[in-house]
Amino acid sequence: MLIQAFAIASALVGQDAPAVRPPVPVYSHAQLAGRMREIRGAEWLTLGRSRSGLEISALRFATPGARGKPALLIVGNVDGLQPWSSSLALHHAERLAAQPDGERERALLERADVIVIPCANPDAHERRFTSVRSEREATGGGVDDDRDGRQGEDPPSDVDGDGMITWMRVEDPAGEWIADPADERALIKADAKRGERGRWKLWPEGRDLDLDERVAEDAASDACVNRNFAEEFKEHAAESGAYAMSEPESRALADFVLAHPEIALVVTYGAYDNMVEKPKTTQANARNKLVPAPGVIEADAELLAELGQRYRETTGNTAKGSGNDAGSWQAWLYGHRGLWSLAIHPWDAPLDAKRADAATTDAGPQGAERKPGEEPATSSGAPQGQPKGEAASAKKAKREPSDDAKRLTWIDTHPEEAARFVPWHGFEHPELGPVEIGGFAPFARSEPPASDSATIAEKEFEFLLSLGAELARVRIAELSAKPLAPDLFEVSAAIDNLSRLPLQSASARRTDSVRSLRVRLVLDDGAKLLGGDDALELQRSLGGSGARAEYRWLVRAARLGDIGLSIDTDHAGSDQRRAELKP
Repeated sequence: MLIQAFAIASALVGQDAPAVRPPVPVYSHAQLAGRMREIRGAEWLTLGRSRSGLEISALRFATPGARGKPALLIVGNVDGLQPWSSSLALHHAERLAAQPDGERERALLERADVIVIPCANPDAHERRFTSVRSEREATGGGVDDDRDGRQGEDPPSDVDGDGMITWMRVEDPAGEWIADPADERALIKADAKRGERGRWKLWPEGRDLDLDERVAEDAASDACVNRNFAEEFKEHAAESGAYAMSEPESRALADFVLAHPEIALVVTYGAYDNMVEKPKTTQANARNKLVPAPGVIEADAELLAELGQRYRETTGNTAKGSGNDAGSWQAWLYGHRGLWSLAIHPWDAPLDAKRADAATTDAGPQGAERKPGEEPATSSGAPQGQPKGEAASAKKAKREPSDDAKRLTWIDTHPEEAARFVPWHGFEHPELGPVEIGGFAPFARSEPPASDSATIAEKEFEFLLSLGAELARVRIAELSAKPLAPDLFEVSAAIDNLSRLPLQSASARRTDSVRSLRVRLVLDDGAKLLGGDDALELQRSLGGSGARAEYRWLVRAARLGDIGLSIDTDHAGSDQRRAELKP
């Protein structure tokens, strides 16, 4: 079977190369659960069950710490179409368990608890391991897509019997697809402005059992877990589900976040990205009718951009992922809960591969061979005698290769990866007649080569280890008392946050979804607050990188030791101190 060329890796590591780590293969849900249970030193958590009854589980790594210790949440494969992201999340859990005394691992766990949910969408995940593989995200809440009074009568199916569901292209004058001039295996939409006419209609591989001339348009399931969250939920869209959080998986994830206010930052491996590309931004006071405008508030986007720069430098990842995150887990975390949400698309077939025959030669600056009788090119790229303006217009009119054409270049330069693309081949379709079936194999663009998987995982883990130092952590920087009379003190306090991230994101302040920092003046019996700030102050806004908040009180107390201060948070630590004499 074609897909087997890059399925589960089984390479062994030689005993003479202990620094080389084994590949990180793709695990089924049962394999993930089995490996999770082998991990020692972590608490097992059950979030809920999928629509089919598969358990959604997590591991929590915790070391004793101060009250309000922040938690870092790692989630894999909410989309269901990114099965290797589950293996990546599991890899991080196994690395934390394998080296609990490692300097950087210990530093992370001292700063924050780490919670790992390897597989958040088990039902869609398992399609990677069925006898017929298909990239279909929907797992529940089916509707009558073609409004013919029947539901689920035309699902995608393996009509050519090769064990996978790919694509069909059908010759049709009304089609909108043509071959990419750079690589005829890749398809692009015809551009009428360029004088292009479509050649094919493109359908998922399947049948037209109801003979309505629409193919594979009515599957048994429509609702997608990662379109079912409340942020920008698309009402009446089949993929969104009946209502926000209607799917058991999305409800389980949301309930877990609500039950754990200590969660300060979430890393989600999947189809979306805001680390390689900058997220869509909006102004803090922007409004769309009565609902805040979608996007990341500018102040938060600047901080995410800084983390993204370090992410790219650490991992070298350039995979941009999908752009539309409406109704997604990642968008809900930020828009509704005010949490720092890092979306990472860990791998895609690279776009920067170069063919061996593309090198520059004396034939011209583009490396193209000069035909007999053809004038040599000038430095502008135009043949001698051709006006530069015409050459510029021709260059402008020439299409850039599509991303799929670039991915095919990478596949061609790596012959061992040839199974990632199924060549277009003719097939006599029962309803449509002659068609061609082919395209990228299921999961071909989400699973890295086995030879690269360990390196990718280690680089992602390296970035993860650095995140603990970024989480907001408050402390009492100063608590001093200046005597004004034998039993009268002017008390001054300063609270600061030395980490990069602020106490609350701008989104959290807008939604009021995160509890404030509580600053409590502690007075022993007999001491009395006479003036100044309140004995209990709530601090919502405290920036990062050394930002501080200051307080002053006038206190009557018999002695200095009767005056103290405590601060506590749900997600940024706590501290307490007794007043010191101010010179």
